[in-house]
Order: sequence, then C-alpha cells, then structure tokens
Amino acid sequence: MDAKRTRLAFPLACIIALASCWQRPPLREEATTYPLPIAPDFSHPVVELPLEGGKAMLFGIKDCEVFRARPDSDSWDLMFKPAAYPLPQTCVRERLEFDGDFIQIEIGTQALGAGGCCTSYAAYRSRDGEIWQTRPATSITDWQEWTAPE
Repeated sequence: MDAKRTRLAFPLACIIALASCWQRPPLREEATTYPLPIAPDFSHPVVELPLEGGKAMLFGIKDCEVFRARPDSDSWDLMFKPAAYPLPQTCVRERLEFDGDFIQIEIGTQALGAGGCCTSYAAYRSRDGEIWQTRPATSITDWQEWTAPE
C-alpha cells in the first residue's frame, strides 16, 4: 500500500511543482494605440467599413484583439479583447469581415490544455463602426444592443 501511495505521490508532486512555476503571462504591456501607418502585425487582412462621404473605417485583428482606425484619426485603437480568464488561454477563433451591410467580428479563446471553444466568446456587428450589436455566446442567435463597459 505504501509503495502505491509513493508511486502516486511523486507524479502529483511534480505536477504541483510545475504548476507553481507556471505563471499566467502579464496583461499586454504594449500600447493599446498604434500610430498610423504603423499597425500591429494583424492575423488577417485589414477590413474596410465604407462610411458616408466616401470615407472608410479600418479594422484589424490579432490574437483575438480587434483594432479600429477612424477616418479622422491618426492611430489604431483597441476596440475589443477577450474577457479575462483566471488561467492561460489562447485565441482559437477569429473572424473579421464586411458582408456588404455589417462589419462582422467574432473572437473566441480556449484555456490551454482544454478542448473545444471557448473560455470566452463574443460576436459583434455594426453598420457604422460606432453602434454595435453583440451575441455573447455561440448558442445565442439573436443580436443584442452592446454598450461599452466603463
């Protein structure tokens, strides 16, 4: 019986030791605003949302963080990012496109070592880049009005 406990205790002690050494990476210490034309190295091509008057708002996405550049701005600003989660997570779902009517954004993260998606998920859409609707879960099909957290 003692030998069996010893065989189980050693791997458990190793896991605990490794877990205590593994720290969640700090929140991005990088700027959340990037001057134009410099921009983050986006995961997908930049998407344009046409606006009245022939102008366009630009959107880019990287690591589930969505950036926007307004026509009257000289920088990329962070718009959306995944919800906080107590364990390390990775971006597993990114979608950024203009469907002719809406700019459509979808982001989802997964806890490291877990299967499936998502520890955090959100979908957003807007016609003008200012007023947004959201679907906070993949199981929700109706769009809801979204207001920025303060």
